Amino acid sequence: MIGFKEISIVVLLTTGLILGHVAEAVDTNNKSVAIYRLGDKGPLGGKVYYIDDSGEHGLEAKTSDEISPLTWNDAVSVTSAYLSGWHLPTKTELKVLYDQRHVVGGFAKDDYWSGTELDSNSAWIQGFVNGDQDRYNKYSKLSVRAVRAF
Repeated sequence: MIGFKEISIVVLLTTGLILGHVAEAVDTNNKSVAIYRLGDKGPLGGKVYYIDDSGEHGLEAKTSDEISPLTWNDAVSVTSAYLSGWHLPTKTELKVLYDQRHVVGGFAKDDYWSGTELDSNSAWIQGFVNGDQDRYNKYSKLSVRAVRAF
């Protein structure tokens, strides 16, 4: 039998999904749980570009690129300096970010570094013009966008 508490959670979640806003629900431990949708402001101010089926967990991207293109090593250092889990996206995270580029916005028509290395001299990149993924020499200067999981 469904209790009042469970019905309240369903109503809150449904209302949030219908209105397109972050809904607050209460889990079984009486903790507040945020439910996210694509394009929402993430927990640390980024744009949500991926969410799991629960709506509670996903990926958020910074709202803008780093000020100038960076080498791969500099990109890794700069993105991890934000702390709180911000990092240079993996090859897969970057592909999803490309697929959701219109949700996040503000991307250059350029190639972006991923944190996935191919070998000691090269790493994977994502083209934001034609959507291709390729490898680049780590000394090349490319665009950078930090992401984090929540």
